[in-house]
Amino acid sequence: MNALLRGFGDRILDRLVPKATAKADTSFYKRCYCRPPADVMKVCHVVGGLSSCGPCDTFFIRPC
Repeated sequence: MNALLRGFGDRILDRLVPKATAKADTSFYKRCYCRPPADVMKVCHVVGGLSSCGPCDTFFIRPC
């Protein structure tokens, strides 16, 4: 009986609640090369499952 009700409840929820499609948008830095005293980085983005990176134009003063 419980299995029957559980299957019925699952079918109702499938119709009432849309399927979850989580796609996180994020940004991160990727190292291009080191020119002491700075790391040269580029910013990369992930949007909707697709990723792309910009030019190597961001500098971080830190040991490399």
